[in-house]
Amino acid sequence: LDAIEARIEALTDRLKDGVPEDRLLSPRAFESGLVTVDVADPAATVKRLGERGIVIRDLPHPDGVRVSIHAVSTEREIDAAADALREEP
Repeated sequence: LDAIEARIEALTDRLKDGVPEDRLLSPRAFESGLVTVDVADPAATVKRLGERGIVIRDLPHPDGVRVSIHAVSTEREIDAAADALREEP
């Protein structure tokens, strides 16, 4: 269990490091594999990223998107999500 949590924490930190600090709505310190990011139009962001094979969800409150990270997530997937989110308004 410790190895799984450490893996999720490392991947979560990787995503948070790749997202602009002012758009990160989740706490900077690790709490879980859920990372919430502020975007201008959450539904449109979910659709655009989905077209690129990146599955995230929009949230009604706070107005943003959530990336769910687990031990089976890869560094490549995390980097792709961070890159795509940086491009979003």
